Amino acid sequence: MFVDATGLTEDTIIDADLCIIGAGAAGISIAREFIGSTTRVAVLESGDLEFDLRTQSLYTGENTGLPSFDLEVNRLRYFGGTTNHWAGHCRPLDPVDFGQRDWVPDSGWPITRSELEPYYQRAQSIVELGPYEYEDLDFWKELTGLPSLNFDTRRLKTAVYNQSPPTRFGKAYRQELKLARNVTVYLNANVLEIETNETASRINRLRAACIDGPKFFVTANQFILATGGMENARLLLLSNKIAPTGLGNDNDLVGRYFMDHVLLRPGANVSFSDPGLNLQLYSSTHEVGGGNMFAVLAATEKLVRKEKINNFRIHLVKPWDKLKTPVGRIFSEVDAVHGARNHTLNDEPTRQQRRDAIDMHLVLEPMPNPDSRISLSDKLDLFGQQKLAVNWQLKEADLVNARRALQLAALEFGRTGKGRAYGPIFKDPEVWPHNLEAGRHHCGTTRMTDNPKTGVVDPACKVNGVSNMYVTGSSVFPTIGYANPTLTIVALALRLADHMKERLA
Repeated sequence: MFVDATGLTEDTIIDADLCIIGAGAAGISIAREFIGSTTRVAVLESGDLEFDLRTQSLYTGENTGLPSFDLEVNRLRYFGGTTNHWAGHCRPLDPVDFGQRDWVPDSGWPITRSELEPYYQRAQSIVELGPYEYEDLDFWKELTGLPSLNFDTRRLKTAVYNQSPPTRFGKAYRQELKLARNVTVYLNANVLEIETNETASRINRLRAACIDGPKFFVTANQFILATGGMENARLLLLSNKIAPTGLGNDNDLVGRYFMDHVLLRPGANVSFSDPGLNLQLYSSTHEVGGGNMFAVLAATEKLVRKEKINNFRIHLVKPWDKLKTPVGRIFSEVDAVHGARNHTLNDEPTRQQRRDAIDMHLVLEPMPNPDSRISLSDKLDLFGQQKLAVNWQLKEADLVNARRALQLAALEFGRTGKGRAYGPIFKDPEVWPHNLEAGRHHCGTTRMTDNPKTGVVDPACKVNGVSNMYVTGSSVFPTIGYANPTLTIVALALRLADHMKERLA
């Protein structure tokens, strides 16, 4: 059921078996797993059922590093979270993304792709996708009747993406949570502090409040923090009465390793030498097999290991029709939120954007970087709490990898006689092109490792040194591959839900 926290009595104490902070993709996915059980679940959502400007203002902060989007634009703070404007791209991380790579410092997940595989399969239906098939390209070619590029598979592969409608979690799962007797979603409930015992080894309760009052408290046996890649770290840092540097931050890692996908849209333009080249598999979405799909070019594991390059994908987008094609609309959807728009999208074709050409949009996995971080600023929000300061940084290797990724794709277009690539990154390889963007996939700030000295949470996503506090979402990713994070976020949430069922049994 839903409860508007503004109607609570001052200093109310809410008691539950499990408390979930945040009602986005992760929080809602976990809460649904307990519907109908004997577990009493309290879900705390900062926002209401619909967008509210004052609540959204709690997301304001400052960018102190590389240029990025305003913090209140690329996230949404109401029931359903950022799934209220996500684009819907879905694909699991590649197996190579989970392993330790000697050329990628601080790489390696403490879990494997095979361990996460059953949860990926369960997540597929939650985000309303078609068949769980990402590796058998012939399966999709037969359904669509479309050809793929015959590139050297030692270099590039055609990778399949499933396309979510996209699922708006706050609407898709509102009714079943409303009817759930053992799950209570508290709206307008802002967690201000995680209060612990005298050794900061166990959570006693949460201190929470509504913007216009009242204040209240939440006690539980177990707590899960699921407020996103930035706010997870912020709340841990703000909870510093007993642990002076913040919860789970004994090794100064909370907020560090902030990662986002590196975007160049476009990274290069390919002029065709083959006028009959059919790229519909890549440039459009296709409704087949009970779902929607499209394809991208992506690095193969052989290439990643041979070149010692980070993982990447390349979208092939028609430059003359960016805002009309399905893939073009996908790219522009998030840019349009609150009036923001990507300056590389043009309404009219330029001289180079002819119908015998296509744009290559690069999405690159960045190097983990401890100097790329979020921290608390001196500016205060409506509750008098410190806002976020985001210092997004890239390494020199990221620029080298971006140029090499586009070069490899250009070589394949040339080798197969399909076209020739042009782009500013080929002309000046030592400077990022002007259209460098962050992908709005906030990851890494509470990274998961099997060593407390190198991470914030353990393989079960429990905060190191705190017995009943867990974190889920993209903040726990040690590395991020090239795939969009939502499917992995839901898979990890389901995995944590199973762990919680055992803890609370």
